[in-house]
Amino acid sequence: MSRLRQVAKFLGKSGIDFLITLALYFIFHWTRHGLLALLAWLALIPPAIIILVRVFRYIKRNALWSVRNRLLFAYGLMGILPILLLFILVGLGSWALINELAIYLASSELNRRLESLTEAVQLIRDLPPNSLMSAAPEIEKGFSHAFPHLALYVFDKTGQHRFPPDSPVLNVPPGWQNVHGLLVFDHRFYGWAHYTGSDREITVLAPISDETVENLVPNLGEISLLEGPEESKAEGGDLASAGSFRSIDTGSAKNPDVKFTVSDSSMGVTPAPGKHLPPAAFSFDIPVGWPATFPHYHLNRINKTEEGVLWVYSRPSAVLGSFFSGTEFLRGILFDAVITVAILFLIVELIAAIIGIQLSRRLTYAVNQLYEGTRRVIFGDFSHRIQVREKDQLGELGASFNQMTSNLERLMAVEKEKERLQTELEIAREVQAQLYPKEAPPMCGLKLTVRCDPARLVSGDYYDYQNVGEGQMAFAIGDVAGKGISAALLMATLAAALRAQLSQHQMLEPDECTGLPEIDVAHLVSALNKQIYAHSSPEKYATFFFAVFNQSTRTLTYTNAGHLSPLLFRNGQVVPLDSNGTVVGAFPFAKYDESCLTMHAGDLLVCYTDGITEPENAYGEMFGEERLIELVQKYSAREDHEILGIVLDAVRSWTASPELQDDMTLLIARGVQIT
Repeated sequence: MSRLRQVAKFLGKSGIDFLITLALYFIFHWTRHGLLALLAWLALIPPAIIILVRVFRYIKRNALWSVRNRLLFAYGLMGILPILLLFILVGLGSWALINELAIYLASSELNRRLESLTEAVQLIRDLPPNSLMSAAPEIEKGFSHAFPHLALYVFDKTGQHRFPPDSPVLNVPPGWQNVHGLLVFDHRFYGWAHYTGSDREITVLAPISDETVENLVPNLGEISLLEGPEESKAEGGDLASAGSFRSIDTGSAKNPDVKFTVSDSSMGVTPAPGKHLPPAAFSFDIPVGWPATFPHYHLNRINKTEEGVLWVYSRPSAVLGSFFSGTEFLRGILFDAVITVAILFLIVELIAAIIGIQLSRRLTYAVNQLYEGTRRVIFGDFSHRIQVREKDQLGELGASFNQMTSNLERLMAVEKEKERLQTELEIAREVQAQLYPKEAPPMCGLKLTVRCDPARLVSGDYYDYQNVGEGQMAFAIGDVAGKGISAALLMATLAAALRAQLSQHQMLEPDECTGLPEIDVAHLVSALNKQIYAHSSPEKYATFFFAVFNQSTRTLTYTNAGHLSPLLFRNGQVVPLDSNGTVVGAFPFAKYDESCLTMHAGDLLVCYTDGITEPENAYGEMFGEERLIELVQKYSAREDHEILGIVLDAVRSWTASPELQDDMTLLIARGVQIT
């Protein structure tokens, strides 16, 4: 059952309909129901067309799927099939041309001889009445060498005159015009010419034997003159109405080598090949023969011709020899030229076939190699290489494929290395995240809000804050030169060094601003500079801002080591803070000072890195400090985290780029009232 289902699925509904209709057609045909068989035959056409289309699609999907089969199919259509058709066309054309030439030679010679009978008629027509009896026998004798047993008939006022006198009586029905050609009597052909004048009627009749027809063109082959079957059946009536005509002994029997068979076709009878065919001159000198129609008359069918058959059975060499008689040398040159051109044509076609086969194999080999290579690449084998044999375009294609797989192999190695580095960067990001403060900033009269958006996975910007005593809070912001891993490593060093310095530089001496024991900010930054310089490469440095806020006195003591000046917003005014020294980590002998200010409730201190003010738009314009001041002043009444978001979004919109140009860090310190 499963196999039957598979067959039914393959055939489909159209195939099943076709089989059923075909079976009905054979049943109706065998039971002789003609109308039903015709209807079944017409019903076969639509499903047959559908099946042919399906078969063509199946062949296209399967047999013609590969490039090799398609090339062979195309080469067969464009190369082999046209050559075969050309040979068939040349063969049929040559065969038809030889037949036509043979027919032309035989028919033209027969027409020439028949036209010569009109000369006898003209001679008798021009004779005076009193000299007819004496001149007519001489005319009859003059034409007897070309037409043995020639008979002349003259009808005038005195009656019928026959030359020779023993010729049979011939009764020509009235109404005939001046004609000449063939005449059929008793299944025999006669040449005749008839003239009708005012004073006399002249008829010339000459029997045409098989030997005469055979010798129309010497050495041509067998030539036969035949009549149609319908004329043969009506011949008896013709003789009865035409009068009596006795049989004439032509002196030669019918050619025993030519046999006649009665046929139902309109061509009448067909001669079988005899023994008079010329010998073959070369291997391809095969016999050729084809009938042609030739008109003839019957006496009772006045001025009407009937179609007879002129059959020539010959060879190409005989036809060409008869047609080009007397030009043996030229004919030999022509034949040699034809043979030479044919040989050259065969050589060219052979070379083209060899080149086509080699090209097909070359193309299919290259395509198969590329197919196998692409399959290897799909499954991840980038080490596969195609063997390049030739230095042509296909070879260049193979070399390009090898270069592509080599590049892919190298890119895969790079990608793996990139994945490894990405993993390491993720680890570094997690490690760096651990360096930032984990607890919220302490509330001691100063509220800190900070945000850092790195340009990459890790950042070179730094911020930190912590309690350093009762009622005191230290905070810092920095920017390491560069981006990426190296900047992140220096940032980690800076964070560790700062925390170490904070634990070591708590001084008992009073601060110059507050008069209370506090951390010596300038001394701490100086020590930090020396430590960074000692543990980093010379080209590594960082800008750094460090401040300590005292809640009891509300003073802010700070040292700015080459960092962008923080902005103090107070009562609608903007005051940039002092710079107290150069960057840290660049010069071990650098000296740093400190400054102090009082932070009142409502004051707003904005600390930032260059990733806020230096990003450029499409026209090369930087965001700038003025736009930062404008934004902070405009939204200073809002919550600090809202201000951070507004500023950072404005910078991103300014660059109109999905990627940050630099790390962005923004720290806002707002003075609050202590209750």
